[in-house]
Amino acid sequence: MNRSRAFGRGIARGNRTGLVVLGLILLPAGATALARGLGLFGATAARTPLLPNPVSTFAGASSWFWPAVAVGGVVLGVIGLSWLLAQFRVDRLNRMRLESGPSGVTEITGRQAGETLAGQVSAYRGVRRARASLRGKPDAPALDLRVTSQDPAHPDALITRLHDEALPDLRTALGLERLPALIRLRFGPGGRTREVH
Repeated sequence: MNRSRAFGRGIARGNRTGLVVLGLILLPAGATALARGLGLFGATAARTPLLPNPVSTFAGASSWFWPAVAVGGVVLGVIGLSWLLAQFRVDRLNRMRLESGPSGVTEITGRQAGETLAGQVSAYRGVRRARASLRGKPDAPALDLRVTSQDPAHPDALITRLHDEALPDLRTALGLERLPALIRLRFGPGGRTREVH
């Protein structure tokens, strides 16, 4: 998989971390303000304005102030939530067109292609499990392959077979000249993982 894709994943991870930290800061602040307003810190604290006097006087005199604050808060909340959900969205490839002509169109889903490759690799000697998914755009897909092997003594043989058989077979089936791939090899349950690009 190319560096820009890996860099993009690093940015997404940083975004998720930043959003979680921001949420962990704002959640207690909002909960504290709500608890104070409900009188959990005493009646005096509940009656004391949170904002300085000039601001609270202006807010009390303007009938539009608090509705505008509420609308702004809802808009910011929706934007923040949609941004957070976008960070977890997986860029899996839905469909790929293999060929088209006067007689019709031949398409395959990215899931079908991944399951076919995973089935092929799972049949290799020493492989316990394989999972494959295609990501990106139909005209420039990338492969993410995870393989769990029972044979940590011979990883090079498995890598060679993946490189010489499995990946060329998938490229040929999809009609692609190149297919960037990230292969994650895990040796045994709880074993170390080795990444091959």
